[in-house]
Amino acid sequence: MNRYQLIIIKKSRFHIFFNFFVNDVLTNTDGYICLETKDFDQFYKDLFKSSRGQCIKAYSTNPPAEFYS
Repeated sequence: MNRYQLIIIKKSRFHIFFNFFVNDVLTNTDGYICLETKDFDQFYKDLFKSSRGQCIKAYSTNPPAEFYS
């Protein structure tokens, strides 16, 4: 069974930027994925149900500097 990780890089009022890992492998190699907050929440719920709890969401402890410029 696959294990999913949604690592939140930045959270704004309407959007969430995140990295998506499947079995500890980064799947979005072209950059961060950006979804609206409600879409991100639905995406997480769907992954959590389909993976039988093998999905986590966490905040990055080392966000990139360009978000603070």
